[in-house]
Amino acid sequence: MNRRTLTITVITVILILSLAAGLLWFETTGSKLYTYPISVGEKTYTITIVTNWNSAPKVNLSNSSLTDLKYISIDFIGSIEKTVFFKITIPTDLLRGNISLIWKYYIQSPDRYTLSNDGTNNSLQMTFNHVAADEHFEIHGTEGSW
Repeated sequence: MNRRTLTITVITVILILSLAAGLLWFETTGSKLYTYPISVGEKTYTITIVTNWNSAPKVNLSNSSLTDLKYISIDFIGSIEKTVFFKITIPTDLLRGNISLIWKYYIQSPDRYTLSNDGTNNSLQMTFNHVAADEHFEIHGTEGSW
């Protein structure tokens, strides 16, 4: 085999291995986008979650008629221990007012997460260590559309 053919072969193998490693890295650490259409009365809102969690989180609206408390619950279910990040975006028409985060039934200090509003949506992002079978979060607002 001449030198040129050997060089081309080595470069091709390096490119293939790099591509495979990049795809594997993206699958194990890359983020995924999940969308949840939520109907309230005649209107449908879209909640989005960007996360590196392995499967789609479970999302629900509070449904208690006994209280005026409005919140969205998010459950990251699975037995894998992993550092997880998420960014949840909620239309302000759906959940608004004073926004707070509950994790495992404990209110979180605002320095544990980032909350932003672009005039149309509230976005909340956080990183946490997933160690339980179900990591339960609630995003509370003082006002909601349901």
